Amino acid sequence: MTKGEEVVEFCSASVSLLSAIVVTNPKLVTFILFCVNIGMLLCAVIQATALIVLYRKTLCASVMGLATVMAFGMSAILFIIQLLMYVYGNSGAMYAISFCLCLTYAAFIMSSVYCIMLSRNEHKALCILAGIFNFIPPIGALLTVALSYKVHCDTVVKQFVYTGYVYTYAALGQFCETNKATLIDMSGNEEFNDLDKKEIKRKLKELKRNANTAEGQYRYAAAVATYKPDKIKTAVKFMKKSADGGYSAALFNLGYYYEVGAYLPKDLKKAKSYYERAVEAGDEDAALRSGILEIKSGNAEAGFKLFEDRAKNKNDLCAKYDMGVCYENGIGVQADMDKALDIYCECIDAGFFEAEKRVYSIAAQDINSAQNGEFFRRVTDREFKGSFAKMIDGLIEIKKRLASDAVEHFLKVLDFNDKWEWFARCIVGTLYIDCGKEMEDKYNGAEYIRSSAVMSPIARDVYPTLPPAVFKEIRIRTKAEKKQQKQQKQ
Repeated sequence: MTKGEEVVEFCSASVSLLSAIVVTNPKLVTFILFCVNIGMLLCAVIQATALIVLYRKTLCASVMGLATVMAFGMSAILFIIQLLMYVYGNSGAMYAISFCLCLTYAAFIMSSVYCIMLSRNEHKALCILAGIFNFIPPIGALLTVALSYKVHCDTVVKQFVYTGYVYTYAALGQFCETNKATLIDMSGNEEFNDLDKKEIKRKLKELKRNANTAEGQYRYAAAVATYKPDKIKTAVKFMKKSADGGYSAALFNLGYYYEVGAYLPKDLKKAKSYYERAVEAGDEDAALRSGILEIKSGNAEAGFKLFEDRAKNKNDLCAKYDMGVCYENGIGVQADMDKALDIYCECIDAGFFEAEKRVYSIAAQDINSAQNGEFFRRVTDREFKGSFAKMIDGLIEIKKRLASDAVEHFLKVLDFNDKWEWFARCIVGTLYIDCGKEMEDKYNGAEYIRSSAVMSPIARDVYPTLPPAVFKEIRIRTKAEKKQQKQQKQ
């Protein structure tokens, strides 16, 4: 007897044995299949939940993802039917259970295909593993859960939010993340140029030679903190000397160090004391920090009152902006989004760029919701001027899915040559990447994003995540340009 004949005979004997078991013990077989079906259903519930997360978070293979989720849903409905048939002892229960098992397993096979299709994006290894082990439901379900968790925790730029304008939504999402409703003051860091080791040594030596006044001590302390962070104790020592001399910037810095626990132990009482002294010495920013400190200390109403007084009596736009943040988040006052927007718009009319960014963020965070999103409508119903008006107009066109009209508005922003130029360039680029049908469009989009990366951190994050085909085109064109330049020189 040949090996082939042996295999055929073995399979025939196995089928005959199984048939005999089914015929002689139908209830036992039905019970075993029912128990297996329950286990499969538990795995299917876990798997379907993970797939729903993946489906909502990924653009890739959306049709396959939807079909897989629907297959699991159909198997759940069939499970209920076969459960009733089994409980009531229906003669066809075993066939219904078998069919339910087959459908559930088929859904796992579809899930396997879906996970492998997702490997074209992020988490390639995990996608392939989940795809392979979906043929073993318990292990496959756990790996799919791990994959859905990884995708859910992706950064704003790398995640693919629903279906639609992938890179544009990602850039807008990161803009929202960067411009959250946060209390601010307008103090800035001491600006120092990039120097080599020799120049740093010379500069520090010169500043230390002039550190015989409160201002000189502050300058030296700030330079040491910048160029020699390993000698921060020296910087703090001279900062305290300057503060003892009544220099307002040093008093403010020490207050901030104590407030956030940077270089010195966190101590809100000492921070408050230094801020109060800085205010007496004429530092306006210290008054705002005092209000923020009151809120951190649990005295939100006192902090809001301080902002309100400064906005009214000093016409302090930063304090007015912080009032808007308080109204938006209900800090020391009843939350009122319309009041917050009114305040932000007053700041915008006065030319306060931080308020423009916050209002734009409020609208952008709602860009991917229903057509009449609450926050989006509240912002776009208002009238604005200049480049900011064009930025809002562009956002409205994105909401309508009119990419070409949106690009026109954002390109007009570039004519203003102001602070919005860099982000407008980034969005023009992402729209070309998302909606361009020709490689020429996508190449131009990449160039817009690259040009904006000089000033826009968001563009610097977006650019490395562009499709591989775009980078391939860039390399081809760069090589061709170099070759042409070489020929021209010859």
